[in-house]
Amino acid sequence: MPRKSFSKASSLPATSRARPEVSHAAIVSEGELRKLIAGKGKADTSQLTAVLEKLGVVMADYLESGRTIDIVLTPLEIISAVEAAIREAEGQPSPWPDGADARTFFVHGLYDEIIQQPSNIFETKVFPDGSERYIPIARGTWKACLERLRQQIVESGVKLVMRKKRGR
Repeated sequence: MPRKSFSKASSLPATSRARPEVSHAAIVSEGELRKLIAGKGKADTSQLTAVLEKLGVVMADYLESGRTIDIVLTPLEIISAVEAAIREAEGQPSPWPDGADARTFFVHGLYDEIIQQPSNIFETKVFPDGSERYIPIARGTWKACLERLRQQIVESGVKLVMRKKRGR
């Protein structure tokens, strides 16, 4: 079956959207089905680019909303929200108190925005009975996506520092 990327759920069938964005993969055994239900499925790293694109749009929209209240987060603050989301993907709770001040509240809001995304990103799986069902992105894939996002932010920061040093 052809692979497609992940997307926000839609009331339209995947084939009628402009960019079909659902992954198709078969579940070949009962053991794999049990792992999937338990949230212990293997990370499908072939889908990370599509998920990162969607997550980038969501985060950019959220960060842009901060400009109206004069809050522009630093790369370190953004990474802290991503790190907290990685910990949440591992089953740990949020490390921040709710809204100690406006800036903390905004960083926590970014974290909340990030951790809500797995419920909006689906894969289509073919089950052993032959039925095809939408399921939320696998926990392992989501965690791998967040780790790649963290890596990209760090690499972008390093590139920015290097450019500034060359410009001096």
